[in-house]
Amino acid sequence: MKIYMPRDMCKNKSSHPATSSSSRKQSRQPAKSGLVSRLAAFNALKDVSGGRHLDEAMRHAGDLAQRDRGFVRLLVTTVLRRHGQIDRILGDIMTERPAGRTRDAIEILRLGAAQLLFLETGAHAAVDSTVDLMRAAGFHRMTGLANAVMRRLSRDGAAMLAATDPQDNLPDWIRQNWTHHWGDERTRRTMELAMMPPPLDITPARDPAGWAARLDGVLVDDQTIRRDFDGDPTKLEGFEDGAWWVQDAAAALPARLFGDLAGRRVIDLCAAPGGKTAQLIAAGAHVTAIDTSERRLGILRRNLQRLGMSAELVKIDGRRYRPETAVDAVLIDAPCSATGTLRRRPDVPHHRSPADIETLAKTQGELLAAAAEWLAPGGCLIYATCSLQHEEGEAIIDAFLRRPGNRLTIDPVTVADAGLFAAALTDAGTLRIVPADFMSLGGVDGFYIARLKSGHG
Repeated sequence: MKIYMPRDMCKNKSSHPATSSSSRKQSRQPAKSGLVSRLAAFNALKDVSGGRHLDEAMRHAGDLAQRDRGFVRLLVTTVLRRHGQIDRILGDIMTERPAGRTRDAIEILRLGAAQLLFLETGAHAAVDSTVDLMRAAGFHRMTGLANAVMRRLSRDGAAMLAATDPQDNLPDWIRQNWTHHWGDERTRRTMELAMMPPPLDITPARDPAGWAARLDGVLVDDQTIRRDFDGDPTKLEGFEDGAWWVQDAAAALPARLFGDLAGRRVIDLCAAPGGKTAQLIAAGAHVTAIDTSERRLGILRRNLQRLGMSAELVKIDGRRYRPETAVDAVLIDAPCSATGTLRRRPDVPHHRSPADIETLAKTQGELLAAAAEWLAPGGCLIYATCSLQHEEGEAIIDAFLRRPGNRLTIDPVTVADAGLFAAALTDAGTLRIVPADFMSLGGVDGFYIARLKSGHG
């Protein structure tokens, strides 16, 4: 049985009461104090739908206690992760989704479905809180619909969920791309991992084993500490003292592939927020960190200050940068679609399109071509993207190596170099890290990494 929406709820109007000043006033004065967190989640989802990234939307979520902020993030990330499954189920229940003046009400129904289907909220509480949130957000005439949808979900939701699949949460173009390049099974398992909250990975400046014990974590590759994420990492021992920084285990690999960096001159291109910059400095390199964004460089600067580290920071588009003298090494953590990070950044599929991949690939190729000219003879360049798109990894390196006059060649990564990630080695001597291949570890971000070396002139 489908639930029908009254005609006047579906008319296309130019105004949106949930974003009007009167509606905002109602949102600040919910009927029940327990709605504050859900209202914050509702507004964050609207922000993401409007183009904001998740972290930015969470920063605008309002002044919440730490526990409430954690609950809001759980609600929002669950909706974003399970977006496809939720919408498929709601589409089977409703004749049409809210539109016009009521279009944002769909976010409230998604929140209700997420609580009932995935967060084990009791049926009575899920129904009541969804109806109350609909009213508090200014959609008074939608409360009947919310009640009907939630009651239907209470009755039939489990069976309807069983007919969905985690891959429903991928846009078709990403799913088709992954299936083509990595296969059905790896795509399926990667999406199963992406539905789970990520662990917290930490890179210590020194004494990994000691900090693993102090932080109640485990060493997953002798250098990265992994522990359950259970709140704000800045509250953990050692953070304020600059003893460590947050960094996915796979993201920590590119900088390690340089080998001995003591006293060497290294350019970190697209450096913010600074995890790889910190690794390079900790390894003894003299680092020039480049980024195009003053805001992102500010984040990098504050992170280095907390860690007691320093580097030369340069605000410039890397394609226009020219060092005064040739350098020993360059790390390009290229701007990319970030489709390898869906577990930590479930908003990524909501902000990307095939056209973005073409634009990013062009930028990646141009950055690589520019950086290749900075290397001294015998120098090393590492190219990395946290993307699972072939077009942003293998295709970029293949095209670069075919360029007329190119003087760089692949420096194959060895099993010893790759360590824990040896299973990701390709026949070309590069690394293609697919999360599905590391389920025994609890998963990692998806990455492509290539190490190249400059000729001797």
